[in-house]
Order: sequence, then C-alpha cells, then structure tokens
Amino acid sequence: MANPLTPEELQVINKELEEKIAAAVEDDSKWKDVLPELMGADVFVVAQFTNQVDANGNRMLNVLSATNKDGHKAIPFFTSPSKMRVLAGPQKKSFNCMKMSTVRLFNAIKGKTALLNPGSKECTKVFTPFEVNLLAMEHKSKMDAANKENK
Repeated sequence: MANPLTPEELQVINKELEEKIAAAVEDDSKWKDVLPELMGADVFVVAQFTNQVDANGNRMLNVLSATNKDGHKAIPFFTSPSKMRVLAGPQKKSFNCMKMSTVRLFNAIKGKTALLNPGSKECTKVFTPFEVNLLAMEHKSKMDAANKENK
C-alpha cells in the first residue's frame, strides 16, 4: 500500500498550475496558454469506476455532481487535494477521490458542465458542456498517449 502524502506534499501538487490559473482568472487572455497544461495535468475528482463498460471496452465512471441554488448541475474537479476541502463538512469528512488527467475526465463527462476548484476565489473556472466537448476532442491525443503508456 502506498504511503499517504503529508499535508505539506498535498499543498504543492499542481501549485505552479494553480498560480497560472489564478493569473488567467484575472486576465482571460492567459487561458489560451493555461488550458493545454490543465488538460495534460492530473486533477482530482470524487468518483469511482463502475462495473459497466462503454463501446470501447473502457470501464464507466460514476462521478459526483453538485447542484447550485438555481438547480444547475456541474461536475466539480480539483487541481489539488487541498482545494477539495470545500467538500468536507461536519457530516462528511472523507470521500472517495480519484486522480486522473483532465482530458480523461472531460472525455468521461462530455455534455456536462465542469467546475474547476469550486469554493476557490482565485483559482476557479466553469467549463460549459460545449467547452468540455471541444477540449476533450482537441486534446484526445494526450489521452491516447497515456493509454498507450498504461498498456
């Protein structure tokens, strides 16, 4: 069994990427440089694989979705475990977390809204279903390369 990361190690996961995202939140023109890095990065999502498989033989993913006060659903995903603290509360102190590439996540949730680092003021972004689909298609080669490495 792998050793768990220390709190200090958890703080530095994707730290440089988070700084770039925060800069892009301030200046939209920077997203064009940040998105390719985000799509290739490992992110964290509350999810688990199911026993069902898709047409390509890949196991299906059951992902947590959140609903805002207006009734809109989104899939939250996080650049680091420390950003996931927003999910913890008095009733729920732990949850199943998976690390996966953003492109793999976006491919699994096509047609849905994704919310990067909800609860973070400086490091958040909403991805519309159109953006999720477009980014998944544009960066599919990253997922294909990762799949070849894992075989």
